[in-house]
Amino acid sequence: MTKIKEVKTTALFLKENYKAFLAVFCLALFGIVNQLGMGETRGYFFKNVLWHVIGIVIFVGVTFLTDYRKLTLKILWLFYGVVMFLLSLTLITKGRWLHLGFISIQPSEFLKPVLVLVVSKIVSKEVSEILDNRTLLKLVVIVYIPLFIVLLKDLDFAFIMGFTFFVYFLFLGVRKKLVVIFGIICLALGIIGGPFVWKELKPHQRGRIYAYLYPEKYARTWAYQLGQSLIAIGSGGIKGQGFREGWSTRLNYLPAKTTDLAFSVWAESWGFIGATLVLLVYGYLIWFCISISESARDWFGKYLCFGVALILLFQVFFNVGGVTGLLPMTSIPFPFLSYGGSITITVYFLLSLVFNVAFKRYFFK
Repeated sequence: MTKIKEVKTTALFLKENYKAFLAVFCLALFGIVNQLGMGETRGYFFKNVLWHVIGIVIFVGVTFLTDYRKLTLKILWLFYGVVMFLLSLTLITKGRWLHLGFISIQPSEFLKPVLVLVVSKIVSKEVSEILDNRTLLKLVVIVYIPLFIVLLKDLDFAFIMGFTFFVYFLFLGVRKKLVVIFGIICLALGIIGGPFVWKELKPHQRGRIYAYLYPEKYARTWAYQLGQSLIAIGSGGIKGQGFREGWSTRLNYLPAKTTDLAFSVWAESWGFIGATLVLLVYGYLIWFCISISESARDWFGKYLCFGVALILLFQVFFNVGGVTGLLPMTSIPFPFLSYGGSITITVYFLLSLVFNVAFKRYFFK
């Protein structure tokens, strides 16, 4: 393909998909404005902007300068091994992060793109309506062994990612008998091991369940975070209190306002209209991922885009469900709106994979 034809094809791609690029830009802008409105220090704000800049560079680079079709299993296994090594290091640290001097990373976040790439690549080589039992077992081992390591440090992330890939496997094709058997096993384990697991939960983990079931009873303790979140969201009304005008945000009544409750900050500032706008733009991106999955020219691209759509969907579903009281509160941040280098870069990379699949449709042989 000549240079002129490549330029014309790239221009056509941008013309036909500009809405999706605009959605990414809008969410990045919303996230930067949201963090700026929290009144944190300049250093904190500029660090947040830096994460978005790095993420956008990765997003543009992966979209236009790479080819997902050239990713072999050997390369993906190498990525898998690196992430597993980083996860193993967290077992000897005090938390979920690895502190590398001037920077801290959360290895579990990088599991998302690695797992969806590896699973999609394996399944694309054995295309069928129903996954072979050996293949399914292999995928379960690949996904849930690292998630078990994460479970020791981050129960919320392990549960949500475990649930996400369970749904992913169902869409890839699992025999009904296996689903029924799995359901019976989970029910039995829940009944038998439930009391033991409950005792092993940390106080704050049990507290989240108490807060969800009895919010009024534990309003000053375990449900305090939920209560302040609901106050902030409710005080936003229809139009919101305005940029840097939210009382809960300015007076620091909102715990974890930069991360877990970033959506509550946004809702307080911009109200129902602003919250709806963010969800609609984010929903459009998820729809875009699904539409690219349907139109992809190969099975690897189809599976990859659909897996990314599920990851993005459940990330927001559990965050918004938690801050509104529809679900138990979790430590899962809202992509783009929440602060965090690892999650910001990961989300941009996940989206870049989808855009790369969309771009390569125009060059498919």
